[in-house]
Parts: sequence; structure tokens; C-alpha cells
Amino acid sequence: MPPKPLVFQDEVEIHRHPTLARAWAKVGTQPQVPAPGKNEKQVVYGGVDYATGKITHTIAATKSGTNFLLFLILLVRVYAGQKVRLVCDNGRFHHTKAVQAWLVAHRDQIEIYWLPPYCPSLNLIERLWGHLKRTVLANVLFRTLDDLTAAFRTGVARVNGHRDKMCFMFDHDDVLGKKAA
Repeated sequence: MPPKPLVFQDEVEIHRHPTLARAWAKVGTQPQVPAPGKNEKQVVYGGVDYATGKITHTIAATKSGTNFLLFLILLVRVYAGQKVRLVCDNGRFHHTKAVQAWLVAHRDQIEIYWLPPYCPSLNLIERLWGHLKRTVLANVLFRTLDDLTAAFRTGVARVNGHRDKMCFMFDHDDVLGKKAA
């Protein structure tokens, strides 16, 4: 019997207003990144499989129990026939009545491990979100929300299922069980 997938889950907001990151510039010049007049955003609900690096995600307009539930439904479809162990934070919308009822009804397909409040460092997917913001979304003004989501999906596709390309997530002393010097 194959091991149960261990998936780290979280949400991230992606914005048309550019994420700013370090950039090279000529000495004495200041790089300028244009910004939209009105910021627009999307919310990515995602999960990354610890063993394989497989990323499952949905994109929605808001954070809500309904949108989280849509992600959970997709997740159990992706892992059909396997019981998913899901590491999840305690976002308010993770505990709606609809989500809790669905989790009870699907307890043979998914088991949630709730992280303590205010502990993002325990959730490995946070490192993926940071990497994508720094490498794909940083210092760019996307013309439309569609352009933003397309860029995000392209960034995810580059590493999806390639655990060997995700050293930014997995090659850390805290994950490898090494003590910091």
C-alpha cells in the first residue's frame, strides 16, 4: 500500500500592484516599477505534496469557506483512492460549518492536521509562495488580472512535480532535521 500523501496547504494573495524585490540598477539610478491606479487581486488556494513536490491549486476572487471547500474537493479528486494528510493553518474560513460538515463526510479521504496559530514557519508551502513572489511576480506590472494569473500558473508549472527543483522549500536545516549551528 503506498504511503498516504502529506500535503502542506495555504492561501496566498497575488496582486496586480507589483511585489517589490531587490533589483540590479546602475549606480546612481533608481529603478522604477509602475503601479496600477487600482489594485486588483486573486487568492490562490494551494497544496504541495511533501514527497513529490506536486502542486495542486485553485484561484478565486476571495478567501472564503466556499472557495476553500472547492480546493478540498479538487484535492481529493487529484488523490482519488488515497487518503490525504493535509497540514493546514487555522484560517477562519477553514472552520465554516460547510467545510467542517464536508470534512466529516469525507474523513475516509482526507485528514487535517491543524497548525498552531501564528506559525507560518511550520508550513512549507509558505516558502513556495515566497519563491514565486520573488522570482515570477516581483517588479512587474501586469496589464490585467488574467496576465497576473497566467504568470503565476507559469511559475507553478516550472517546479510542479519536480521536488529536485524546489530546494528553496526542502533544503533547509529545519526540514532536514539538522540543528542550526
